[in-house]
Amino acid sequence: MQFNTINAMQGFQTQFNPIQNYNNFLKGNASLQVNNDFQNDFDRMLQNEIEAEKNQNKKLNYTSPVGSLMNSIENAFSNGLNDVNEKRLQLDAMQEAFARGEDVSIHDMMIASEKSMLSMQMAMQLRNKVISAYTDLKNMSM
Repeated sequence: MQFNTINAMQGFQTQFNPIQNYNNFLKGNASLQVNNDFQNDFDRMLQNEIEAEKNQNKKLNYTSPVGSLMNSIENAFSNGLNDVNEKRLQLDAMQEAFARGEDVSIHDMMIASEKSMLSMQMAMQLRNKVISAYTDLKNMSM
């Protein structure tokens, strides 16, 4: 009896697809599901804390030029860090969709990865410059 390995391997390939089986397993796995109630509660608590902090800052009423400068610097840093975080979250969402086998362009995912990496590097460089400036000011003799 002669065994044809080519036909046997073709039949094996059509029956055994570990990636697809794993993706199907992940889609049906309840542990990967996000509990939206918990997430919504957390978001509400976080939003309440942010509002309380804003109200506290309004009570302080920064009217001096230094106070308004500090507010603008604080807003700039806050917006910048929020942007870095948003880019990272977008990248994470794209990577998870790609891992699940959804229709995600690998080019878009790599571009998002580079944007995320560059924004993080920029934030780190800004942090280093601020620390360096603070150290220089601290070490100045009066």
